[in-house]
Amino acid sequence: MEEQNTKKDFHTRNLDIIAQLREKKMREQEEKEITQKRKQDLVVKLKSRYVKEEQKEIKQQVSLPSINTPESSKNRQSSLKKEDIMLEQKMRIQEKQRQYLESIKTKQMQEKQKKEEMIQRQEIIKQSVKQKVLNQLSEVAQFVTKDDLLEQDSGSDDQDTQKVKLKKYPFITDLKQWKKKQRIDDAVKVFIIVGGYGDVAKALSQRGWVKNPDTGSPCFDFKFTLHNSEIDYNNLQDFQIVNHFAKIICLTTKVGLCKSLNNLIWFNNVDKNTFYPRAFDLSDEEDFENFREEFKLSKAEAILKMYLHLFKKKDANLIEKIKPQAIIALSVCRKMLQDINEIIDQQKQTAVITQKEWDILSKDDLNVQALAQKKHQAWLAKIGELKPLKKKKKSKLEKEQEDQIEDVDEFTQQIIDILQQFKSRFPQYYLNGVENIWIVKPAGLSRGRGIQCYKNLVEIEDHVASKGAQWIIQKYIEKPLIVLGKKMDIRQWVLITDWNPLTVWIYDEAYLRFTAEEYDPKDLENKMSHLTNNSIQKKGENFYKSDIEGNMWNQEQFSDYLMKTHQVNFMEIIRPQIEQAVIWSLQSVQDQVEQRKNSHEILGYDFMIDDKFHVWLIEINSSPDFSYSTHVTEKLVKEVSEDLIKVVIDRENDKKCDTGKFKRIYKAKSVLEKPASVGLNLCLEGKKIKKVKG
Repeated sequence: MEEQNTKKDFHTRNLDIIAQLREKKMREQEEKEITQKRKQDLVVKLKSRYVKEEQKEIKQQVSLPSINTPESSKNRQSSLKKEDIMLEQKMRIQEKQRQYLESIKTKQMQEKQKKEEMIQRQEIIKQSVKQKVLNQLSEVAQFVTKDDLLEQDSGSDDQDTQKVKLKKYPFITDLKQWKKKQRIDDAVKVFIIVGGYGDVAKALSQRGWVKNPDTGSPCFDFKFTLHNSEIDYNNLQDFQIVNHFAKIICLTTKVGLCKSLNNLIWFNNVDKNTFYPRAFDLSDEEDFENFREEFKLSKAEAILKMYLHLFKKKDANLIEKIKPQAIIALSVCRKMLQDINEIIDQQKQTAVITQKEWDILSKDDLNVQALAQKKHQAWLAKIGELKPLKKKKKSKLEKEQEDQIEDVDEFTQQIIDILQQFKSRFPQYYLNGVENIWIVKPAGLSRGRGIQCYKNLVEIEDHVASKGAQWIIQKYIEKPLIVLGKKMDIRQWVLITDWNPLTVWIYDEAYLRFTAEEYDPKDLENKMSHLTNNSIQKKGENFYKSDIEGNMWNQEQFSDYLMKTHQVNFMEIIRPQIEQAVIWSLQSVQDQVEQRKNSHEILGYDFMIDDKFHVWLIEINSSPDFSYSTHVTEKLVKEVSEDLIKVVIDRENDKKCDTGKFKRIYKAKSVLEKPASVGLNLCLEGKKIKKVKG
């Protein structure tokens, strides 16, 4: 009954619209006829007036000879003259009439042309009004069909209906009411896109979904946003699909990832140092102190590696210069290798590295006075009073040889033995070089902003103290895999569709980002040599001069390079490490992220590879860039957007549907419960028992 009434209302309203159009057309036609009649009357009056004036002029000219004297008139042949004059004047009148009629005809043609143009404009307006009606009817075809309307207006032409542009209704919070207001069928799905993602919107539109133009509206079936804050989790309906999980920042921020990976041991017996470069939160005093100790120990290892390098080069002068530091470094490294039981059994507990030992190890590093002078020189160069000194390019260190070194003295053999033990005991041995470089990152920024590399402890402490923000510091990969002389990283897309059980999908196509300039570990201030972020590199003067187009490669190009240059199979050596690191990182936070059905998350994982082909997780990004920054990303973004919808939308109705290049690599049985001892202080407290004398 309600549908019949609705149909009747729409039918009546459309008849009214057509009647109004016809009435308007009739009024316009009557006005045109009145105007035309007035023009014709005016032409007749003007013509009559013109003829009278011409006749009057002729009479005056004909009567002129009568003014002459009788003597002059006798000399004329009056009869012939009068006829000739009359004939001549008649011809003149006819010529003027012809010209006048031609001008009138020209004006009429112009008026006719204007009239036709006006009719065309009116027809366009009419068709536009009719098209709006047809568009509305196409959305409610169950009530009024297109044929019903065309029967009422036989003169209208058939045209393809276009989708109506939806309006914003900010005060409507119910999806069914919103669809009714927009005259949309209940079966039609509605989506909202915030922050670009045109290819995601295109994929949904191709499936018959309609877009809600109000990005803040709660009326949707699917919402895809740039930021997590644009989703109101408290008021989400169970059926609504969103592209973020609550509390995902424990994974997608630098601080969150640094701390969350400490929990991995509760879910999987894995050492995070095997895939994640050691990192510290410098806003945490305890973490800052741990970093200071780690920096000093890494410095000792770097000195031993430098000594061994100089020994291979047989540079006696430099060996003699560095040997005092090497002796202390060897002592420190031995203490690092001590077993915990040996440390407990020591009567006198000492630090792994004392202040006196550190003073010797760091004698070649910057001190406070040297740092102040360096900053002053940099300030003078900035204001233009001092030209910056050109840095001499130092020769690159030779790659460490694995073969046995000949003619080794006892001290050098001890260094070799210690480093061999380091190699087998510490998984990040190949991460460390001879410079002891660390990278400082602001916790609240992305796209490479605010990142700086340092190799002096005093510079790091000064940088953190002067900026007054939260900082993460991470061990820099000093010996990365260099491709065509440049540093690179890998961007890998990962999709999480569930946290309980944890379900992980990985995209089968990754891409590589390169620096615009060649890698130089000696020049730490040159970001174009150390940071691979596209937003940083595209600002460099050498970005468009690079021999790598767009400073990007697709996975196939990299795979071919590895096989031809290093005889390394990407799918057998690199890809398994990437997938394993992804699973481990997600396992570490599976009890922290707030689980919700009908939520998913697309993440951008950044990996680096060292020169031994070990894969290292650098960071994890939420809402990865889906822009056409280069020819590589343009192709991949179009594909991943379509495949994303296949997994999160199509697969809900058909579990066996095509998922494109997304491959499910992990599905857990359930979320593991974290032991109750987490967060407890397990340190044993007490006082030393004094021995009784006698």
